[in-house]
Amino acid sequence: MRVPFVFLFLLTACNVAPKYLAPSPKLPASFKTSGPWRTAKPSDHEHRGAWWSAFSDSRLSELMKQAEAANPTLEAALHRVEEAKATARADSAELFPFLTLNSSDKRNRSSGTISSSFAGGRAVTRLRTTLDLSYELDLWGKLRNTSRAAQTNAEAVEADYRSALLSLQGEIALNYFALQAQDEAIALLKRTIALRQKAVDLAQTRFKQGDVAQLDVAQADTELAATQSEAIGLEKKRHELEHALALLLGRTPSEFDLPSMSLSNKPPSVPRSLPSDLLERRPDIAAAERTMASLNAEIGVAKAAMFPSIKLGVLGGTESSLVKKLASSASRVWGIGPDIQLPVLDAGKNQAKIEAARARYDESAATYRATVLKAVNEVEDALSSIDVLQRQRAVQQQTVESAQRTVELAQKRYDAGLVAFFEVLDAQRTLLRAEQEATVIDGDLFLNTVLLIKALGGGW
Repeated sequence: MRVPFVFLFLLTACNVAPKYLAPSPKLPASFKTSGPWRTAKPSDHEHRGAWWSAFSDSRLSELMKQAEAANPTLEAALHRVEEAKATARADSAELFPFLTLNSSDKRNRSSGTISSSFAGGRAVTRLRTTLDLSYELDLWGKLRNTSRAAQTNAEAVEADYRSALLSLQGEIALNYFALQAQDEAIALLKRTIALRQKAVDLAQTRFKQGDVAQLDVAQADTELAATQSEAIGLEKKRHELEHALALLLGRTPSEFDLPSMSLSNKPPSVPRSLPSDLLERRPDIAAAERTMASLNAEIGVAKAAMFPSIKLGVLGGTESSLVKKLASSASRVWGIGPDIQLPVLDAGKNQAKIEAARARYDESAATYRATVLKAVNEVEDALSSIDVLQRQRAVQQQTVESAQRTVELAQKRYDAGLVAFFEVLDAQRTLLRAEQEATVIDGDLFLNTVLLIKALGGGW
């Protein structure tokens, strides 16, 4: 009797799914922007930590905590993870025997006009209680592949959750620093308005003394009003950014308010890494790879449908028309035997399902490659932007300093009566635009630093 059991064991060890090989896409040895680089260390399974702490901003850290606790989109993603894990547990349960207690109490009457009908026309009571044990032999790996597909799908959904969390954190940081940059621009205009007001007061005083013409007063008034209008216009975008932050925190705009802020001198420097790090750290790449593994297992499930399916069943219990007879040995019932199903003619249905499963896998492989290329491109964009902005910032600072000297010289020439007031106003406008551009560059540096951290997978 050993041979059949050995044969049965060998059958249950079969698996018709293709062997899954983790993808290894070709990546450049380094990013286009110069290093320094460091050795890759796998860390996708590890907690990435609070990457935003590198900005040393306690208010930003508090916003991150609030968003993780209250953002409804993130909560929905978390529930999808719970659902996927529960589904995986349910599919894995199919690998084990099932024991079911069945109990019924029925009274029915059969027709009395059917020939050869036993007890025809009589009402019969049937009380039945049985324990049914069933177990499907996983001869071709169908159950194992179903379980594996569900498990890897749950891992993909969990990676999607991490991707949603990283995206949420990135959006908060982007809106937060954009709000700071907007406040810097507003503060700059307010300082300019104070200077313009002084210029108006001075022009009016000198006009009363007969030192200048009324044109100088009119020009000073015009410049002041224009600057005030520009400052008021910036408030619109500030409100929009504040409302966007409230939405990310899962709150209404009326429940959220941030006081005026200012940017730090410069964002933190992000250690640069090798392109291969993206495969270890970016959750969207991890999700794409896990999806491939899941769909590879589903090919095995589809293939298994082409082969016989065998379920072993055992039942035992009692059946009687009288309650008092249920315990009698004569009321005992039992049954044992396999249930075998073999597809004979299906008009190509199972083969079509195999081809569809393979097509889904091939699609996921293409999606994986596209995700990797997108990741590399996002890092390259952020790196090149930071490099350009840093060089532009240095030159723009020289522009601001030169514009400040020009204003000083124009003011002195005007005070000496050598030039018209228009020359002073023109120099002041040039300085304001130079300072505004410097503020924009500083804000862009913060934003692109956040984009780089996000592109690198939320940590380093």
